[in-house]
Order: sequence, then structure tokens, then C-alpha cells
Amino acid sequence: MGCNQSSDAQWASPTLKQNMQDAPIDGKTIEDYLELEKQIADAETSSPGLVLQQIKDQRAHLKMRTEQQKMIYQTLQQQTDIMRKNEKLADIINEDDTEEKMKDRILSLAEENSSVEARDIYAALNSKEIALQELENLKEQNDNLDKELETAEKQAKSLQELYQRQDALISRIFGGAYGSGQENELENQLDQHEEMRNRIVEANFKWKQAQLMVDYAYKQLKEAVKQWMLLPNINSQNLEERYGIACIARNNLVAASQNIQGAQGYLNTVQFPYCSPPEVATLNKATAYIFTDMQTVDRHEHALECYTITSKRCGALLQWINQVVHNTIAADLDDINKKVKESSMSLRTERVRLLQVKAKEITGEDLDITVQDINTDVKVELNLNALALTEGIDPSLLATLTANDLERLKIIADDDLAPPPSQEDIFGQVDAIKEQYVEDNEKLIHQLQENQARVQDNLNEKLRNRRQRRARKNLEEKERDALAA
Repeated sequence: MGCNQSSDAQWASPTLKQNMQDAPIDGKTIEDYLELEKQIADAETSSPGLVLQQIKDQRAHLKMRTEQQKMIYQTLQQQTDIMRKNEKLADIINEDDTEEKMKDRILSLAEENSSVEARDIYAALNSKEIALQELENLKEQNDNLDKELETAEKQAKSLQELYQRQDALISRIFGGAYGSGQENELENQLDQHEEMRNRIVEANFKWKQAQLMVDYAYKQLKEAVKQWMLLPNINSQNLEERYGIACIARNNLVAASQNIQGAQGYLNTVQFPYCSPPEVATLNKATAYIFTDMQTVDRHEHALECYTITSKRCGALLQWINQVVHNTIAADLDDINKKVKESSMSLRTERVRLLQVKAKEITGEDLDITVQDINTDVKVELNLNALALTEGIDPSLLATLTANDLERLKIIADDDLAPPPSQEDIFGQVDAIKEQYVEDNEKLIHQLQENQARVQDNLNEKLRNRRQRRARKNLEEKERDALAA
């Protein structure tokens, strides 16, 4: 992450710590402080704490989905075992048939006699195959997350080390207290802006990740419809080509369903106005019958209507998410990034001024230091590994939507689109957090004023703790908050 931080062993050295504490306040001290500010800003750009927490959350969500999928697969396996003993199928199924052979025999029965029972049995067998495919996809996603977790933990640890170095340096310079009332006020303002930005960045990540997954699902559903519409034009005797096309359609339908469910997992506090869980369940049921639905014109048309409607509603869901991302979150993120940048610059400028005053008291020299602008904007990369992929659709081209793209993507008129979610649904309990933060800060200031002379050491410790507010925004704190909730 370009932090260039020292190793744990190096900073753990008592001699080095003592030298740092005894070092004079001079131009080198100011340069060290400014360099640490730059390294921290660079490290915070990718928001490693947020990324780490999201990976943890996603792994927990995947674990739950995997356990559910295992139960579904086991249930379908039991149904398959019962089917082999079905008296009505005894004449066409041999006990030593492979599952593929059994499927072929049952499909032939469904084609020849238009047997509803045979069609249902074939759908159950197809559902088991789909369930196994989904289970394998979930396992692959979990393996990818394990690799990402290791990298995210290293980056989060590096940032925490930078925070610790900054705390140690500021504590040495100002003796644990604030250099001025202005510094106190500016740090408080920066803390509030950063706390708000954390919420907005987290919402931005979740909504853009959902946007990515729904965008991919939309393209997969359109591909499934496209393939399904080719079937009537293919000779009924050309079974290999017909089944090949049906397989492409099925794979896209299965993956699209997974991606919609994955998007809902990221936005689990929001109710989707389109492609809700019951709609996805209907799509899954229709997909299970895909190979028998291709046998007759009526069944083919019925399935086409289901796939087409779901595709259009997925497009409407993408349009709805796009509006939230571009009309609400993007503007809020841009605004809070500007506030954080301004507050950070003001705080650095005040601290450098205080450092110059201290250095002159010690050395008698005026130090000319220019406080340079630092990019403090946060940008979190999306997780392509969370996608259920299908051939022919490049995930790297998704969710890079311009204003013109959004106009072309409109499935329904804006006036007819479902209303956007509330601010609370998007960002969580932001107002409550702001009120609590202000309340806590007022209590701290009041306590400082009442007890400054009597328990100075204790108050200085509280001040030092406030300086570590950003350091506390790490995985351990969020996990404790989650457990408490």
C-alpha cells in the first residue's frame, strides 16, 4: 500500500522508543509528522478496515448459504433415491442405471407420453444437478475470499501500525495534551467527518457491489432469453444442438439467480422492489423444468414468458439501484470527501504551526515548512470473485456506467419506477450516530473542564484515547459492536 512502515520488532525496541521520546522538536520532527500523514492518507485510500470487514461479512454469508445449499442438495438426493424405487418407473429404470442414463429414460417417457409425473421427476433430477452446480460455485467463491482475507488482514495491520506511530509522535510532541484549543476543535471536526464518511463509503461499497451483481444477472438473463428464442428454429431431430442451447440458457438462468441473491445479501436491510425472493424462487422452479419445457410449443412459450418477465424486472432493479448509486450516494460521497480533505488540511496546518512554535522555543530558529495538499479520498475496489460467472460475459466491463449508459438502460419511465429507499435504509442510523458522537464529545469536554487540575494524568489519558479514534475503526471494534447488537 506504499506505507513503508517499519517492522513490529523495530518499533517494539525500548531503545528506539526512548530515543523517539528524547528526540528534540525540530524540522525533522515536522517532516516525520507530515510524512506519516501522507502514508496514512495513502493507506486509507483503499479503506482496508472496511474491506476486511466486508470480506468477513461475506464469508459468514457464504457459509450460511453453503449450509443451506448442502441441505437442499441432500434433500434432492433423497428424492432421487426414492425415484429409483417408483413402481410406475420400474419398467424403464434399471437399478444399475447411471443418473444420466436414468434422466435420458425419464425424458423419453415425458416426450412420448406427455407424462406430467415424468416431467416432475426429470425436473427434480435437474434441480439436483443445479443444486450441485450452485454448491460448487459457492465453494469457489469461498476459496477466493480466503485468499483475499489474507491480503486484507496485512493491509489493515499496516494501517494500524501507522496510526500507532502517529499517536506516539503526537504524544511526544504535545506531552499527551492538545497543543491548542484550535487543534482540539479541528481534530473533533475531522473525527466527525471521517465517522460519517465511513458510513457513506460502506454504503457506497455495498450498493455498487449489488449494482455489479445485478448488472451481471441482467446480462445473463438477456442471454438466456436470446438462447431460448433460438430453439423453435432448430430441427427437432437435431437433439445435440437443441440441448446445447438449452444448457447455455439454463446455466445463465442459474447464475443470474445466484447473482440476484448475492446482491440481496449485500443489501440485506433493503427490500428489493423487483426480483424479490419469491420471484427468484419462481425463476428457479421454471429453470428446473427447462429440458421438458423445450419439448412442446406451449411449454416453450410459457417458459419464455417467465424468463422474459424476470429479465425485464431485473433490468428495472438495475435501474432502481443505479438511481440510488448515482443520484444519492455519489453526491454524498463527493461532499463528505471534500469535507474530510478540508478538515485534514486545516488540522495538519494547525499542528505544523504548533510544531514551529515549539521548535523555535527549543532551537531559537524559525522553520519554514510548506504544508502540502494530500489526496484523502477513499475508493474501495469491488469484488469480482463474488460473481457467479458464465461464458461470454466479461465482468470487468460491468458497472462502469455513464449518464448516457443510464439513459439507455431505462426499462421503465422514471415516474413509474419504484420509490427509492430511505436515507436510513441506505446509510443506516446516521443521525443517531451523529447525535451520540456529539453527546460523547460534550461529555468529554465537560469532564475536562471540571477535572483538569485534580486528575490531569487521567484526563491526558482520555485525550490520548481520543487521538486513537481512527485507530479504533478496525475489525475488532466492529465485531464487538456486531456482537453487542
